Amino acid sequence: MHRIVAVFLLCAVAVPFAYVHAAFPVTSTKEDLLLKYEAAAAGGEKVRILVMPGHEPEYGGAEYRTLKERDIAVEIANKIAAHLEANPRYEVIVARDTLAWHPELEGYFDRNWKGIQRFVKDKKKEMQKMLRKGAVEEREFQVEHNAAATDVALRLYGINKWANEYGIDLAIHVHLNDHMGHGLASPGVHSGFAVYVPDEHYGNASGSTALGEALAKNLNKWNATSTLPIENYGVVPSQSLIAMGSNNTAEFATVLVEYAYIYESKITYPEARGVVTDDFAYQTYKGVEEFFGNPVLGDYTLALPYVWKAEEIEEGTASPQIYALQVALHSLGFYPPAGELLIGCPVSGYAGPCTTRALKVFQASKGLEQTGSIGPRTKAALQASGL
Repeated sequence: MHRIVAVFLLCAVAVPFAYVHAAFPVTSTKEDLLLKYEAAAAGGEKVRILVMPGHEPEYGGAEYRTLKERDIAVEIANKIAAHLEANPRYEVIVARDTLAWHPELEGYFDRNWKGIQRFVKDKKKEMQKMLRKGAVEEREFQVEHNAAATDVALRLYGINKWANEYGIDLAIHVHLNDHMGHGLASPGVHSGFAVYVPDEHYGNASGSTALGEALAKNLNKWNATSTLPIENYGVVPSQSLIAMGSNNTAEFATVLVEYAYIYESKITYPEARGVVTDDFAYQTYKGVEEFFGNPVLGDYTLALPYVWKAEEIEEGTASPQIYALQVALHSLGFYPPAGELLIGCPVSGYAGPCTTRALKVFQASKGLEQTGSIGPRTKAALQASGL
């Protein structure tokens, strides 16, 4: 969870601060990553990708009703990894499952705990020196996140240290969002996604920002950016997030994706959540491939084409077909309905008034009775549209 330390509104996917230069030595650029990707095609070393489900096994993260961010993050992370592993140029590591850390990391924590503590101490000392010299400006205009417990923070820093030593080229941190001010059983007021990248002063900022922009572009096809001020830029630099290399601790490109708020309908309805997380993973994969100049042909969704079933669309229910219908109508320009935005009418698999209205407009455009349900003629019209 987090709170705002400055308020600023803008409704576009853009980086809020123009990239200027790193105060620390540059350690990751898009150009270097592209060279390694091309070398991998010729039998060279593979691009090493770490997919990091947010938080710890069995501990931490946002919770809403019976939902736990840490478990859903593993589901999304595994789906991302499955897509990436299909590309022989990648070596993919998922940092943990729901019960334990990857053995490489677990062993590293056990063997190097004191070394991790020294690493953090030295990096913080170096950061303070840069701040005193004025080489680095301390950011006040940013989203402030909850501080991690000491041992949790040290493991996060330890992951950065391990990734530096192991030669990780890029990391994708998988999260769901939350916001203070609501109970465990009551939804909050914000929704949408955000992609965090390192502050421009850090040595890994250049490569990370380019990757973050590619991911946000693909996610934004079906998902609205966060309504939280500053996060609504879509791509958000952070100086303090350990996952982004706080105190210049990460030498590799790294991004943290908040895919949705945990209480959003696209997460809370289990009937549709699987297809939603399928698409989160697919859009992330497409973003990585686009970053490396290897765009995936086809649309930004796994939901289409769909084998439509004739059935009533009942408001207040969720299903894979409703998700596919929202995606299809969005592709054709009917969803969200006129006067609405994705932030208020999300592609979620949950049927609300927006879905009914959009389907009726589609039916009217085809000269069909405006039932708001998928009858045989509406089914045929959807199939005829190639959906």
